Amino acid sequence: MKELFKEKGLWTASLFCLAAMAANLPLDNMKLPLETGSFLIFFSASLDTKTILFLIPAASVLPMGATYVREFSSGFLKLYLVRISRMEYVKRKIIEIYAGGFLVFFLSGIVWFCLCFLFLYPLEFTGNITWNMVCKALSLLLRISLIGGITAELSGIFGTLFQNYYMSYGLPFVSFYMLIILKERFLKELYALYPAEWIKCEQDWGADKIGIWIFLGVFSAILMLLHGLVLYARLQEVS
Repeated sequence: MKELFKEKGLWTASLFCLAAMAANLPLDNMKLPLETGSFLIFFSASLDTKTILFLIPAASVLPMGATYVREFSSGFLKLYLVRISRMEYVKRKIIEIYAGGFLVFFLSGIVWFCLCFLFLYPLEFTGNITWNMVCKALSLLLRISLIGGITAELSGIFGTLFQNYYMSYGLPFVSFYMLIILKERFLKELYALYPAEWIKCEQDWGADKIGIWIFLGVFSAILMLLHGLVLYARLQEVS
C-alpha cells in the first residue's frame, strides 16, 4: 500500500474529483437559513450527478490501473520478482489496484463531506440530525467508491491481457458506457447492470437495499479473482 500512496495519480485524481463535487453543489436550491440536515442533502446531491458518473471510469484507473504495463515495459518487474514470490506480487497488485480506484472517490468524498459540514451546517436551523440521514449520505459515497474499485480492477485486467496503456485506460471507459447505452436504449428493465443505478439504488434490491451491497461485493470478488488468474499466467512468461 505504500506504493499506492506515493502515486501522484491518486492525489491528482482525488483533487479532480473533489473539484467536480464542489462544482456540482446545487447552490440555486440554497435558501438561508437552511433546514436541519441540509448539508447532508447538498452533499448527496453533489455526488449523485452525471458528472461523477462520467468521471468514475476516467479517474479510478489513473492511480494504479496500468501498473503492470508500466513495470513490465520498464523492466522493473523482473527486479521486483527477485524480491518477492509471484503469488505475493499478484496479491499486492490486486489489492493496490482495487484500493487505488476506491480511494480516489473515498478520500475526495470524505474531504468534501467535512467541508459541507464545516460551511453549511452553521447555516442550518438548530435541530437533531439522525444517524439514518448520515448513513444514507455516506452509503452513497461508499457505493461510488466501490464502483471505482471495480472499474480500476477491470483496468488492471485489460492492462495485463493486452500489455498496453491504451487498452488499460480505454477499455474500462468503453465497457462502462456500453452498459449505460445498453440499459438506456435497448434493455430498459435491466437495472442490475446499470452503473447509474448502482449509485442511486432506486430499484428493488431487497430489504434495506442489502442486494446492492451483495452485488457490488460479489462483482468485486469475481474481478479480483479473474485479475489474479490473468496476472499469474502473465508472470509465468517473465523469466
